Amino acid sequence: MSLLIRISVTAMLAMMLALPAARADDVTLRLAGTLPADHFGSKVLEEMIAEIENADVGVTIQYFPAGQLGSGEELFDDARFGNVDLVHATVYAQADKRLELLSLPFLIPTVEDVRNTVGNPESEYNKIIAEILADHGIQHLATIGEGLIGMVATQMPADVHGTGNQKMNIRVWSSQIVKETMETLGYQTTTMNWAEVFPALQAGTIDGAICCTPEWAYTTFAASDVGNTYVDYNAFVEIQEIYASGATWKKLTDEQQKVIQDAAASAAAAIIDKSMERSVDFIAQLREKNWEIVEFSAAERAAIREKVVEEVWPSLSANIGQDLVDRLMK
Repeated sequence: MSLLIRISVTAMLAMMLALPAARADDVTLRLAGTLPADHFGSKVLEEMIAEIENADVGVTIQYFPAGQLGSGEELFDDARFGNVDLVHATVYAQADKRLELLSLPFLIPTVEDVRNTVGNPESEYNKIIAEILADHGIQHLATIGEGLIGMVATQMPADVHGTGNQKMNIRVWSSQIVKETMETLGYQTTTMNWAEVFPALQAGTIDGAICCTPEWAYTTFAASDVGNTYVDYNAFVEIQEIYASGATWKKLTDEQQKVIQDAAASAAAAIIDKSMERSVDFIAQLREKNWEIVEFSAAERAAIREKVVEEVWPSLSANIGQDLVDRLMK
């Protein structure tokens, strides 16, 4: 009997020694997202997770897409207090009025501007965002520009190529800068949460909404036969951030931090590239649904931008500070 016991113990020890030893710095992190699980951005995040886990630095990540752990507003606070480790979501100015810079109209009006400013980790734009998030105990990892934003509508604006009275009431999101911008372009505005936009547009409560990349315009509205016009203003950029809880970040090793930071930057660049390619395809699909696509000449865009910069940008300095405006303009 004692021989059998010794043999069993020896076998168990051999099995234990054959297992990979857990390191003291091995961690499992929770990544919270707000995009639907089948959204192409979620697929890129899954590739980011694989890149991190395959780097063999002791990091495992559990991904919770589609707002399972909360909205963008809720996740920001959860990250501040260390209740969630990593986040991919929109960051709203209600968290810090300086974040209105994310809604600065016509700052980033072209695809190349998105790549060179939003997608560049070393841009002044990203340095400012990182500083603001750090003030809230959050580690900035990457900024994603998921396309340029236009307006969906159920009718053609009265002076669509200019800034006269458009004779329309449109939805804006909760940003004073966005509200001022669209009113400067000739619209009456109603501030409305995203969840309310579709039923309001369908019911005729509003005539349009500044809200959407071509992809969102098609998948949210045109595919459901709501709306008939897309105005390609390119006034704003659909921005999301990848960030980490500062408390979590401090617990990671330098090696783990570098792997996560590099993977986040790669994911952001991939989403930017894919979103720009997809925008062209979705403009074509909007046309197939018989939508009117309003485009602008270079001269028309310049005139619209000049008016907005002259009338709206000065109020921005009161929110984010003239020093930050000056840094952005460089």
